[in-house]
Amino acid sequence: MSSLVETDPFAFDEPAHGLRAAQPAHGREVNLLGLAWRSRWLLLLMILVGGGAAWTLLQRVTPRYTSVSRIYVERNLPRLLDAELQVGQSATYLYTQAELIRSSPVLAAAVDAAGNASLETFRDSDNPVGFLHEELSVSVGTQDDIINVALELPNSSDAAQLVNSVVDAYITKYAEQRRNSAAEVLTILRSEKERRDAELEERRQALDDFREQHQELAVQVHDGNVVSQRFSSLSQELNTTEIDLLQAKAIYNRAKKMYDTPQQRPFLLEMAGSEQQALRDIELERQVQELEQTLTAERSRWGEGHPRVKLLRESLAEQSKKLTKKQAAVIEAYVESVRQAYELLDQKRTELQAAYDRTFESATEVSAQLTQLESLKESYERTEKLCDILDERIKEVNLSEEAAGMDNIVSILEVAAPSVEPSYPSRARFLGGGLLLGGLVGFGLAWLRELMDQRLKSVDEISDLLQLSVVGVVPYTEAAGARSHAGQLVSQAPRSAIAEAIRTLRTALHFGLAGHEVKVIAVTSPLPGDGKSTIASNLAIAMAQADQRVLLIDADLRKPTQHIIFDASAEKGLASVLGARLPVSEAIVPSGVASLDLLPCGPLPANPVELLNNGFFSELLETLKGRYDKILIDSPPVMPVADARVIAAISDATLLVLRAERSTRRMSLGARNELWRVRATRLGVVLNGVPQRKHGAYAYGDADGYGYGYGAYAAIEEPASGRRPKKSRALIQATATAAAPEAPAETF
Repeated sequence: MSSLVETDPFAFDEPAHGLRAAQPAHGREVNLLGLAWRSRWLLLLMILVGGGAAWTLLQRVTPRYTSVSRIYVERNLPRLLDAELQVGQSATYLYTQAELIRSSPVLAAAVDAAGNASLETFRDSDNPVGFLHEELSVSVGTQDDIINVALELPNSSDAAQLVNSVVDAYITKYAEQRRNSAAEVLTILRSEKERRDAELEERRQALDDFREQHQELAVQVHDGNVVSQRFSSLSQELNTTEIDLLQAKAIYNRAKKMYDTPQQRPFLLEMAGSEQQALRDIELERQVQELEQTLTAERSRWGEGHPRVKLLRESLAEQSKKLTKKQAAVIEAYVESVRQAYELLDQKRTELQAAYDRTFESATEVSAQLTQLESLKESYERTEKLCDILDERIKEVNLSEEAAGMDNIVSILEVAAPSVEPSYPSRARFLGGGLLLGGLVGFGLAWLRELMDQRLKSVDEISDLLQLSVVGVVPYTEAAGARSHAGQLVSQAPRSAIAEAIRTLRTALHFGLAGHEVKVIAVTSPLPGDGKSTIASNLAIAMAQADQRVLLIDADLRKPTQHIIFDASAEKGLASVLGARLPVSEAIVPSGVASLDLLPCGPLPANPVELLNNGFFSELLETLKGRYDKILIDSPPVMPVADARVIAAISDATLLVLRAERSTRRMSLGARNELWRVRATRLGVVLNGVPQRKHGAYAYGDADGYGYGYGAYAAIEEPASGRRPKKSRALIQATATAAAPEAPAETF
């Protein structure tokens, strides 16, 4: 169920819950398909105009015919020394030939060909060559090596003849040049061959002389010459000797240091080991060991003072002394052998170093000679190879064959013929372009009209723009007869679409206001002519038919309408009650509808705003709330006068009536903002005058905009009869729960 937006009466300049007054969106979204459909007649008209203009232009344009000749140019010129230096073999060869075809000498020869000077094409031309250069098109195929020569002229025969003349001139003009080029190439090759042969002989002689002067370089081993092999061996041996010398020096220094320290000499005996085995007395060492064992055994048996023990001790001391001398001799021999080994290696290193130095000088000299020899050999081989290449190139160039075949290097694949169909203008392209351009212009005009049209087009747009719920959608109808009939359609035509829409609005308000003490409902609109009075009268009748006691107050103290709708007396009414303090019971009149009373406007006062804003009107409403279930106030429009703002401020709820395809964004926003400024509570929107569609769907019509002010508001607000609005632009579903954004405030 759609709900009404409730605002805080104590807020400042904004609606409750932080809803700010929306501003008109200058860049609103446009449905392109919908725009195209709504502007289909304009689009069709502009498409027809564009197609007609294209057809007219087709009849006025002079047709032009294109003749094309397709040729294949062989890359058949002789080569020089290298493939990279070949004449005519570059990547731009074909493009170069294309430019040659368009060159002035070729075009001049084509113009001077027999029969071309009198062609109709050149009749009014002062510069035939320049004209031909400007009109001739020469292109190279992207997927092949074919050159296309094309010419577009009003005369198809002239175009074909000139294209063929250009191709013939190209072949004739450059055939001789190619023959001369071949002869020149052969001359260059022979001259170069003679020079290279002389150079080859000089380098061969230099190589032979150098080998004769350095015959030692001829002696080779498997991996080089003798000097190099010897130098390599000496270098390896010297490295090995230096390493051994370092090891021997380290061993000698250690042995000498241990020998100079008596406490470490026993360790030298162990180091000597097997090296000094011949100097050791093994038998003496065994005897000393046996004596030590025997002495130990006898001492434990007889004691220290026994004669046998003493004898054994003396014998052991004598043998140990001999053994000590023997070991000292072994140690000295070991140290001496280490010293001699060190000195021997040092002497060997000195001799190897001297031999290495001598060999190094010889190897350096030989290396330089070898380098020179290799350089001479390389120069000789390079010159020899170049001479071989020249011989091969000379063999490839047969001057007589090249000269005879030059005319055949250009193959004409397709001879230009007069074209039957014009290449310009293309009817399909002209007509298609005209239709497309007309469609684009039409769409642009439709877009411009859409941007300039500020009328509200749909329920969604209204909800998004105003941030208010659309609680009802009332269709347009051709209400024939008096205004009273349009204002009482609910009772006089209960089965009509308007009556059903009003009852739907009543239901929406009933459930939307459930749970709230809402009795006074103001009905207003942004501008006059939106149908608020007929909405108010029909809604009052619908509520009365729902067994509610309803009072309809005509508070439009400037241009009242309700007394006309209900055919009531206007001698006294609301103005009399507020101004003359007439009892309200005397001003209320029956409406002719059960449970519905009417408080008409009465005589028009001079000061409507003061009467409504003096506080008595508010007290009057409080009094009437006790007598009636619902009080509907037909309020003046919001924008022209301030009356509606005063009434909305003291009402429990306010309905803002908008006219389909008539209410503008600016006026609707202005009315919404004015109601918010006076703290109008529970705002909702009713969309009126929506044209009917089949199957019960409603859509906007193209009703006229607001071209008048409040002064024109004296006439009827709801057309009784007359023209029906134009066809709509966007469908609006007329359902009981019209689509609306989620209520941002308290709902009822």
